[in-house]
Amino acid sequence: MSDKELKAGHPPAVKAGGMRITQHKTTKTSDVKLNDEEINNPLKIPQPTEKTVSISGAPVRGNQDFPAQAIQSFHQKPQPSHELQHTTRANIIQQPKK
Repeated sequence: MSDKELKAGHPPAVKAGGMRITQHKTTKTSDVKLNDEEINNPLKIPQPTEKTVSISGAPVRGNQDFPAQAIQSFHQKPQPSHELQHTTRANIIQQPKK
């Protein structure tokens, strides 16, 4: 084992004047070097394949299953015509003391 005492698997906190001092961890730099070909080549994006999904045996037809007007009615909620005014003063209830 090493000369340092470990507490819970790590060295104890650094203290100065009875106060803990934060120690920031340094980031490790990797020695992996990229080739010039990897850096200069444009990103290769595969062509998307058409996906077919069936829900309980029925083929999915996209927007034909759920028309835009039907979905829009769920998202657009009616706004209230009058806003309720809340009281600004506190409700003080007189309660007996013990």
